[in-house]
Amino acid sequence: MFFSIGLFFMLFSPLKGQDFLSLHLKAQFDTVNEKVLGEVWQEVLIPQGMDTLMLNGVRLQYQQVKVNDLIVKVRHNDTAIFIPVAYTGKKLQLYIKYEAQPRKGLYFIGWQDETRRAKRQIWTQGQGIDHRHWIPHRDDQRDKITFSAEIVFNAAYQVMSNGFLDSNKPVDKALRSWHYSMEDEMSSYLIALAIGKYEVTKQVIDSCPHHLYHYPERMADSSWYYHRHQEIISFLNQEIAYPYPWGNYKQAPVMDFRHGAMENTCATIFGDFFLVDSVAFNDRNYTYVDAHEYAHQWFGNLVTAAGSKHHWLHEGFATYYQWLSEGELYGQDYFEWELQKAKEMVFSATELEPLPLAHPKAGSYRFYQKGGWLLYMLRDFVGDSIYKVVIADYLQSYAYQVVENRDLIERFKEHSDQDITGFFKLWLYEDSEPVLKENGLVKGALQFTLSARIPQKLEYNYLERGIWKTAHYSAEQGLNRIPLPDGVTDAYLSNLGALLIRTESEPIPWRTGHHRFHHRDAPLNQLYVQQNLELLDDDELVVWLKSIGRNKAYHFSVRAKIWENYAQLEQDRSALLASIEEMLADFSQPQLQLELLAIAEKANLQLSDSTIKALRNRGRSYELRNDALRMAWNPRNWGNNDWLYDARWAENPGIVGRTNYVSTLFFRSFEKDEEARQYLYDLAGSSFDFNTRMNALDALSALPIPDAFMEMHARAFFQALFNKNWKLSKKARLYLLGIQAKYPSLFKKLYELDTPNWNDFQKRRVARIFEIE
Repeated sequence: MFFSIGLFFMLFSPLKGQDFLSLHLKAQFDTVNEKVLGEVWQEVLIPQGMDTLMLNGVRLQYQQVKVNDLIVKVRHNDTAIFIPVAYTGKKLQLYIKYEAQPRKGLYFIGWQDETRRAKRQIWTQGQGIDHRHWIPHRDDQRDKITFSAEIVFNAAYQVMSNGFLDSNKPVDKALRSWHYSMEDEMSSYLIALAIGKYEVTKQVIDSCPHHLYHYPERMADSSWYYHRHQEIISFLNQEIAYPYPWGNYKQAPVMDFRHGAMENTCATIFGDFFLVDSVAFNDRNYTYVDAHEYAHQWFGNLVTAAGSKHHWLHEGFATYYQWLSEGELYGQDYFEWELQKAKEMVFSATELEPLPLAHPKAGSYRFYQKGGWLLYMLRDFVGDSIYKVVIADYLQSYAYQVVENRDLIERFKEHSDQDITGFFKLWLYEDSEPVLKENGLVKGALQFTLSARIPQKLEYNYLERGIWKTAHYSAEQGLNRIPLPDGVTDAYLSNLGALLIRTESEPIPWRTGHHRFHHRDAPLNQLYVQQNLELLDDDELVVWLKSIGRNKAYHFSVRAKIWENYAQLEQDRSALLASIEEMLADFSQPQLQLELLAIAEKANLQLSDSTIKALRNRGRSYELRNDALRMAWNPRNWGNNDWLYDARWAENPGIVGRTNYVSTLFFRSFEKDEEARQYLYDLAGSSFDFNTRMNALDALSALPIPDAFMEMHARAFFQALFNKNWKLSKKARLYLLGIQAKYPSLFKKLYELDTPNWNDFQKRRVARIFEIE
């Protein structure tokens, strides 16, 4: 899975002993009442002595239950069903007919939008234990099943699910039946269903069919949101060195998805906010998620972790192979930059709460980023060939099984003579990352202090009689002194950027820093040098600016850091402005343009109208255009804001979240343009995706509320509060709580205006959140 989802596992399972072998689902859907009309057939082995079978099922309505074709009387509560059984030593055939009105697991999108502008879809998200809200079954990922499904739905729609599409045939004039089946076992949390109006294209990659689902109206952009899909898949098929384990692969976008994407077995579902065009591609694109979810088909789906303290075995591996894929597509600099960003995430998690990676509550920054970093270092530690042998062995040994951390560790111990125990003790089981304090060259020795022993050797460079040389050192906890030959005039540790350690350094001298910067042409090393470089004088900075800051051969992050330093030191403001505007004129580097805009604002530079206009209209990033929109708006001279009414903002709204359009509407509303405010309330409503709604709510939150718009305001925020997308719901909840705390009379008015629109569940929810009698 991608983007901030922790997998919550049952630490204790009351279902132990029951062995569920297969599950066949037949489902139809009442979209008006958002109900599932379901039937399931399951094969189960029960142990001798068991007289009651228990399945998970949250608030399901059971209509009929059969065991071996005999109707039985069952007990059930709000979370489970209890079925009487008798041991026969044979497979037990279980049948359940039921109805569900799920609040989790399966989501009805757009069916309540009376304007019919919203996408009408049904999709699933079962991780970790949410499928129990719409399917009665053993909802425990440690129990692998063979899954099949028959879905009956409106013939105008497409249905995607796991496995092979065995048949797609009409039921009557209005309905069709889609029948999917899996050949191999999988965990039930990976059951997938996506129903919507799609067009489907097919690619055959390494003899495996890939079915890519598209919104018909977005087909023109498909080359951007499925950008280089074939290259990604071919690279990972070769890199992982174990055959792709499923017979086909499918991907479908859905509206209001609760996370980034979900790696259901051979049927990934992802948020349609990844449906970008050529401009939005530079802000955020699907290529890294495409790789991440595909890697999960091995790591998580083929080999499944036994619990949350082993969850990095899913997300760490998927993140690492995602990074490798990005390096393959975009180069080593890009790979190094991803590592640098990940390192900062890991350190921020440690500052918030030190926890080991192998902890049930380690959190997404550790499960994903630290897990990926561990594998990056591990591969270097044991060597490339050994690493690949171990991974192939791991996947082969535990295919279609459940694993724990020790299973991977044992595989590495078997194939490598390195200190595997020490490696995992530090990087997997310690609750923080090592800290290294550099002291530099002290009395003929390179000196530093370490908070913990590091299994990997440290690399150091030293300058001996005018020649730089390289050596390695096994560091220990505490004070370390590396004796150096006579005549050494300079020395430094040179591979700190490639280790997940926190460093504290004395300012690096210009001469050492200049050598070290160019010694390894990689952003991790170069950024580390720049962050610790002693303050440069004007002449030295000009050298760096000319040789690096203006040189496209260097990564944008490295160049931006130099421009930041230049802005802090340059006393001639007109010269600084001219230099930055010259760089902003190069539209081939939108990421650097974004950084330069931020530097210019921090330095209080007034960019020319022509520069801002060019960025606003032609920037190759909607985020960049939005910054330029904000800088172009002049509330003191409304006559200069005619560009706000340009039709381009509505026609080309920024794709993800209609960001540019919302910004122009906000600026217009600020000047009491009632039509613009009406548009904002419309964009905040249920006809639009959650990103657009959140942007509109942000804009409305910053505006005063005229009496004429009070009812619309209440409707916008309370409707968002009830939405099933947690990000949108949270934004509305925090705003309303803030209003309640600061302006209780206003909150009461909003509450009373919208109450008539709520059902009983919504009334109870509001009363619980806001502690209303």
